[in-house]
Amino acid sequence: MRQNRDIARANSTQSLRIRSLENETSRLLAENLGLREQILRLQTELESGKAQGILDHTGAIKSQLEAKLLEISALITGLGNAPVPKKRSPRDGKITRASPNTSPDQKNWRNGCTLNEAIGGQEGRLPPILENKLFPRRTLEYVQLQDLHYHKC
Repeated sequence: MRQNRDIARANSTQSLRIRSLENETSRLLAENLGLREQILRLQTELESGKAQGILDHTGAIKSQLEAKLLEISALITGLGNAPVPKKRSPRDGKITRASPNTSPDQKNWRNGCTLNEAIGGQEGRLPPILENKLFPRRTLEYVQLQDLHYHKC
C-alpha cells in the first residue's frame, strides 16, 4: 500500500510537470507564430520601401534624361540656323596677334582643299601621287624653319 501511494504521488507530480511543459510548449509556439508574422510584415515593408526608393531614383534619372534630350533637341534644331551676329564693343576692333606657336600653314589649314575637291570628279578615287616632284616634302625640320622665318619677320 505504501508503495502504491508513493507511485501515485510520483505519477501525480509527473503529470503536473507534463501539463506545465505542455503549457510552456503552447506558449512558445504561439510566440513563434507571432514572431514569424512580424518577420513577414517587416520584410514586406522593407521590400516596398526598396521599391519606393528605386521608383524615386528612377523618376529622378528619367527627369534628368528628359532634360538632356531637350537640350540635345535644341542643339539639333539650332544646327540649321545661321549664327546670330554679336554686337561688337569698341574693344573688339583691336587686332590680336596669333600665338607664336602656330605657323602660317597651321593657321590656314581650313583653306586647303577638301577630299571631294581633291578627287575632282574621279568617282571616288584619290589624286595620283607625283614621284619626281620638284618641291620639298614638308618635314618637321621644314616646318620649324618656316616658323623661325615667320617669327623673325
